[in-house]
Amino acid sequence: MAMSSVLDQNLLEELKMVMEEEFPNLMQTFLQESERQYQAAVQAWSERDMETLRRNAHSLKGSCANVGAADLQSSCAKLESFAKDNVEDGVSDLLNAIQQQLREVNSEIRAL
Repeated sequence: MAMSSVLDQNLLEELKMVMEEEFPNLMQTFLQESERQYQAAVQAWSERDMETLRRNAHSLKGSCANVGAADLQSSCAKLESFAKDNVEDGVSDLLNAIQQQLREVNSEIRAL
């Protein structure tokens, strides 16, 4: 594959085989849920609600694992850790990075 992928192609192929006609539903659910979880994280951050931020980062991290978005999963893990440890410095930058990674993952999923 020429373009570098933000998704684990092997995992996606496996999912396609296992899930068959349910595969597009899984992808659609990811697109909707990841956006919802991201927006909820941004909202929690704006209110400095670190526990809600942690929970949303954790949920988003799990969603990323399901579709093989490793870099995004890693960023979410970092955000979860910041929130858990009550570290505010760097959260805004991390949320911006996650938003960008989410865009890349979403456009790749839409192209499947």
